[in-house]
Amino acid sequence: FFAALASAAGLALNQATGTWRSDLASTITVEIPPQENAQARLTAVTKALRDTPGIARVRPLQVAEIAKLLQPWLGGGALIDDLPLPHLIDVHLSPEQSVDLVALARQLADIGPDIRIDDHQIWLGKLIRLSRSLQWMMLACLAMICFATCAVVIFGTRAAFTAHLEVVSLLHVMGAQDSYIAKLFLRRAMLMGLKGGLIGLAVTAAALYALSRLAADLEGPLFGNLTLTPLGLLSLAALPLLAALLTAMTAWRTVMRELSRMP
Repeated sequence: FFAALASAAGLALNQATGTWRSDLASTITVEIPPQENAQARLTAVTKALRDTPGIARVRPLQVAEIAKLLQPWLGGGALIDDLPLPHLIDVHLSPEQSVDLVALARQLADIGPDIRIDDHQIWLGKLIRLSRSLQWMMLACLAMICFATCAVVIFGTRAAFTAHLEVVSLLHVMGAQDSYIAKLFLRRAMLMGLKGGLIGLAVTAAALYALSRLAADLEGPLFGNLTLTPLGLLSLAALPLLAALLTAMTAWRTVMRELSRMP
């Protein structure tokens, strides 16, 4: 269960990171500080942006939209209404033609030296670093779960080997090959690994469904991108088979090591 949950989280973060990168790389935000001639500057900046090759869409944000963006930090009511809010312009870049942001910044500086272009790279870099750190943590958790699983299988296989030592010794004396004896333990371990993997996958699917229902009301691109691709779902579906393979190979090596010590 924990292995499937860690894998699902890692795959979702990997998918989200790629989506965040592609979405934010194609958008910039132009900020015009509030001044007496702010409306005239907004008109001039909007026209300059629309005349720039490589810019697909230019949309000045309404005051209500800007206030909504500030509500999580400042709250609503009269406080926001009394603040001098800057003008924000949402700009979407064309994927077919690049835009020289340095030259664009110089052009907008002629309209107003305090006009700022935000390409979201600083924020995106921090977000990606956080996502990568979480992915490494998930990978470390997955590795520890695999090591713990191997330890449990080794302990259980040795206990089963000791419990059936007389039968194993008899088969060994009668000339049964070590591979034949090891296969008897391998099949049992494989079935247990497959059964445990299927149960864990079912519980994980139920947990992910519950989390998706809880997050359905959350707004924003960050939560909306935390989804699994068909390849990610296929990878999760393969976990029971991988668990069966891991337990089978661990049991095989354990039994073969024990048999090599027998006279």
